[in-house]
Amino acid sequence: MDIKPEDEESPMVREMFEEIMKLIREKQIKLESIVLRTTEQEMIQEESFRRIHKILTEYGKKKKWL
Repeated sequence: MDIKPEDEESPMVREMFEEIMKLIREKQIKLESIVLRTTEQEMIQEESFRRIHKILTEYGKKKKWL
């Protein structure tokens, strides 16, 4: 069986992948906004916010979301 470098399903798979990545990025943004709001409402301390934001940012970079 010959394998074509670009088969008929490739564009569809690529589109699905992009859609999944979009959802993941939106979740990352949502997490950051939740953490920021909890800080603004003084539900967590500024130091905790910085730690959580740093962790989220590092994770996002690792996953190549940022």
